[in-house]
Amino acid sequence: MSVPPEVTEVLRRWVRKAEHDLEAARLILAGESHCPYDTACFHCHQAAEKYLKALLTLLGIQAPRTHDLGRLLALLPAESRPSVPAAQLVAMNPYAVEVRYADDWLEPQREEALRSLELAERVGTEARRLLPPEVLI
Repeated sequence: MSVPPEVTEVLRRWVRKAEHDLEAARLILAGESHCPYDTACFHCHQAAEKYLKALLTLLGIQAPRTHDLGRLLALLPAESRPSVPAAQLVAMNPYAVEVRYADDWLEPQREEALRSLELAERVGTEARRLLPPEVLI
């Protein structure tokens, strides 16, 4: 698939931002204890979101301004979707907004943050497989 240069640059930016979010989550989780697991989960969600938006951009589908991973996944044709369970992605949605507020949020624990990282990394691995090599960092 030939990708116009202006689209290639947008894709590179999505990938770069997604990779930065994954790296931030990894660094947080590398701490021995008292890590901000909510922040790690936030970055995992953001990485998955950005990879899905990169795939949408590649296909010429305008990515809506949403943090809803299920909605983004549903916009992708089946052959262009990462093969991760939609329910698991949707379960990450609260990390986009609710995790940033102190009201009724229950702070995630290490196991939950590690699961989120594993899922975000799977989305990233599969998205990178679908994206053209010239946009990968």
